[in-house]
Amino acid sequence: MAIGMIRAIKLTPSLLLRFFRRKEVRVPCIYCPGICIASCPTFLESGNMMLSPLGYSRHPEIGRRECLKCWRCVSECPLNYELPETFSDGIEVGLELVREGTPMLLSVEGLDEGYASRLAEELEAGFCIAKGLLRRYDDGCRIENLSEIRRRLKGIKVLSLSPEASHSLGIPFLLEAAHELPLKLEYEGPVHIPCLLSDRSESIVHNLELIGAKINGVIKDSCLKQSIPDALILCPRAPKNIYDLLEIRTL
Repeated sequence: MAIGMIRAIKLTPSLLLRFFRRKEVRVPCIYCPGICIASCPTFLESGNMMLSPLGYSRHPEIGRRECLKCWRCVSECPLNYELPETFSDGIEVGLELVREGTPMLLSVEGLDEGYASRLAEELEAGFCIAKGLLRRYDDGCRIENLSEIRRRLKGIKVLSLSPEASHSLGIPFLLEAAHELPLKLEYEGPVHIPCLLSDRSESIVHNLELIGAKINGVIKDSCLKQSIPDALILCPRAPKNIYDLLEIRTL
């Protein structure tokens, strides 16, 4: 069945219950008209109900392996149920201070330490590393000490290089504050906005333009874990991304 046809299906409670019995769904589902399913990239690509939020809720082991942890289903869910956090055991995140300074650039262990270290040195900024946080978006884990980490960062001007840290810790994404830093970017073309930052797209695009970029399109409906579009990539997961293009503006 074509993806276009899948999008046209009206996912009614009765249709969902033909596939799932109420007692088998492990989330507080209110059986809305399949809003989460209609937003799920793995379901839209495959048409397979097992590769949907309801399938993942019934089989967490499949969710851990197949779910992209893009959080689209969470933002669409009337209950804002954080399904991607339920696939694995809870974890604790650690913070390692590498360098004092303001602003403080926060990187995620195993994702963007190299970019953060270089930028912190060039900007004479602080630098710290969040250890273990990536598992929330790779394996689907709840951060048990999230409130404690947020308290430790409160009152500090912290900027995240990754969508993951910004999404988890509620701190500004670096490119939302790009105009406050001596950064410049020579680029003309479309930009890809990560799923985790889709609600901040206007601010990000505005800041990119303030540091010299000419943005002529915004891509929001694709996930980098499925395919990498021909656009400016803001996520350090991609082999080539914005941090390879950013330059320091000299006065």
